[in-house]
Amino acid sequence: MAGNPVIAFIRNPYFLLSFAILCWGGNFVVARWANLDAPPIALSFWRHAFSVLLVVPFIIPVLRTDWPVMRTRMGSFVAIGGLLAAGNTLVYYAVIKTTVVNAALINAGVPVAVVFFSWLVLRDTINRWQAIGILFAFIGIVVVVTKAQLGILIGLEFGWGDVFMLGAIVCWALYMVLLKRAQLKISGLSLLAVLSATSTLWLVPAYGVELALGYTMTWSALTFASLAYVVVFSTILAWICWNSGTLQIGPNRASAFMCLHPVFGSALGMIFFDETLRPYHAVGTALVLAGVVIVSRVYRKPA
Repeated sequence: MAGNPVIAFIRNPYFLLSFAILCWGGNFVVARWANLDAPPIALSFWRHAFSVLLVVPFIIPVLRTDWPVMRTRMGSFVAIGGLLAAGNTLVYYAVIKTTVVNAALINAGVPVAVVFFSWLVLRDTINRWQAIGILFAFIGIVVVVTKAQLGILIGLEFGWGDVFMLGAIVCWALYMVLLKRAQLKISGLSLLAVLSATSTLWLVPAYGVELALGYTMTWSALTFASLAYVVVFSTILAWICWNSGTLQIGPNRASAFMCLHPVFGSALGMIFFDETLRPYHAVGTALVLAGVVIVSRVYRKPA
């Protein structure tokens, strides 16, 4: 008997990867809304804390197998969790100061940044085409950040939101590179739980400083709705969908779906905040996506 077409569609790796990117794109929108009642560090802290609480019950069956690895490799988890916490928190600062469109377009450079930091940290070889792809993406991000104005570049007059977003992609790229180097042999949900836990611990002192400065969170309906989205969709479901899709088609083909970030992010920014796409956005996006495609498609070719 033929399987249920709806179930088959939901399990399709292309749907799973696209849905994960859509969830992450929605994170920018929700973060902008949440800022009305939830400061950036508070939102990041509670996102990771609630993620731990929701995921832990599901890892109990595999905890006996995973715990020895978690205990002996805790240093790696702490370092990687710190990068994850920093990246997510910088995004929440970024969307206060820049547009969702800009944030999404800059974020599209993550795959290229991963290749660069793999070369820098892991000493992976970068071939000629990958170098060209990195250059394309870098120029594209510069075009977006400077609004294609040479004066902004010369005077280093960048918007703080774009600078925070650049910091976020550096953190995420290093997070992925260190995760690859660590080769942590535990289940996906256990990895999510322990990284969320270590991220939460990293954010405790920062959250304390934020509270001491008078930036308190209002537990309104908007706050609960925002937290529900960033925990359930941007964290847990996106993680599960991305990992499931990647397992089916492989990490290199899956990385191409990162090209959907500027598509979904720009669309959501225009729909919910009436943001406008400028000519420099189109030029920057074309350069970044060209760089991502070149890097992800020719990685096998020797230098």
